Amino acid sequence: MALIMVVVMLAVIGASAADFSYNARVDFASAINARESLRAHYLARSAINLAKLPLRLQQQMIDRDFYRNRGRFGMDIQLTDYIPLLLQAFKSREDAEGLMSMFGVAAGGIKGLGVGKHEDFDLELEPLDGRINVNCAGGGANAGAPAVSRTAASLAAMMMPLRYNWLFERADKDGQYNDRATVMRGLIDWADQDRQMYGSSAPEDYQYNRGKDPYEVKDNYYDTIEELRLVRGVDELFMNAFGKQLTVYGRCKVSVSLADIPTLMALIMQYAEAPHDPGLEIRNLTLLAHYLVQIRELMGGKFLRIGDFREACADPMAWLQKATAQDSLLQAISGESNEMQSSLPRVTGVKLSPKLGDVAFGSYAQRIFRVIAKAKVGKVEKRIIAIWDQNHISSQAGPGGRHTGSGGFVYWREE
Repeated sequence: MALIMVVVMLAVIGASAADFSYNARVDFASAINARESLRAHYLARSAINLAKLPLRLQQQMIDRDFYRNRGRFGMDIQLTDYIPLLLQAFKSREDAEGLMSMFGVAAGGIKGLGVGKHEDFDLELEPLDGRINVNCAGGGANAGAPAVSRTAASLAAMMMPLRYNWLFERADKDGQYNDRATVMRGLIDWADQDRQMYGSSAPEDYQYNRGKDPYEVKDNYYDTIEELRLVRGVDELFMNAFGKQLTVYGRCKVSVSLADIPTLMALIMQYAEAPHDPGLEIRNLTLLAHYLVQIRELMGGKFLRIGDFREACADPMAWLQKATAQDSLLQAISGESNEMQSSLPRVTGVKLSPKLGDVAFGSYAQRIFRVIAKAKVGKVEKRIIAIWDQNHISSQAGPGGRHTGSGGFVYWREE
């Protein structure tokens, strides 16, 4: 009996010791994960704060003062382009000392810079001013309001090219077929406040409440770009095709200085003076949009005025020659550049209506930015996605507040 009792006691003690050891290891791993999660969180927040530095300087020094002389300087300066150099200085002590030595700061005078051996962070800034704002069709705007009509026309022009036919010739997850008009109406009707289908006298009936996960139409502004996926006909394939041309933040005008090639093509199709202009043939139109992008890059990175864009669109070959002459590097090798230009395929220009100014503008200044901060500590990764508006007035701004002036975040999400 004594031996049996000893064996039982040893078994109980062994099981208890094993359970205690296991729980201790779990608690230790949880504590490590919690510590690394907290450090990754603040490392990502630090990256966000680094992003605010060039944004504030851009707004208060470059956009406000320097661009008053833009006619004389004729160039674009965006401090956000130097984010990689700034990040390297904060990631590595050696890189920080090398950067500071350029400004006369002695080695060893930099304290607190650099991250740990198993730590890393990154930062991405992307301007969104060159995108079509679908919220311009939302809120309390009347269905016949100019902003709504212009937004609808921009969406229709964006989806018009024949290469997107396959997107509208397939069934969605509910077995429904959605043509271009249905998707365009769905995007507008989700954001407006009436219950009448856009461009029709029929009531809205998109059957959102009949699927496996029923929901109601919002009938108000979009909060995020991801919300577009709730609209009928909008899925991952649609967002892969058009997501980079759409936004829900900023002005109801597109910056031709930042718009990409598909957006420029949509603007040209929408505001061509002659609807049957031969320059609107799809191959010519694609080449024209590519040339416009090259012209703006050669002319300092931007179209300063919307009139410049219209003139370049009407006579792209002349403006390409003009832009080449203004570029200092190509001017130094003018013989080679002239030969290169003469070998380029000719493109037919398109005359644009002055009404283009209702939906587009040209400028050096940028207003809306998507900021993505990533941090990794050990095995824990954190990501913060935020939207910064240079014109946003914070509720904490003014006397007694922590912030002064415009500029602030209008969206924040941590993953």
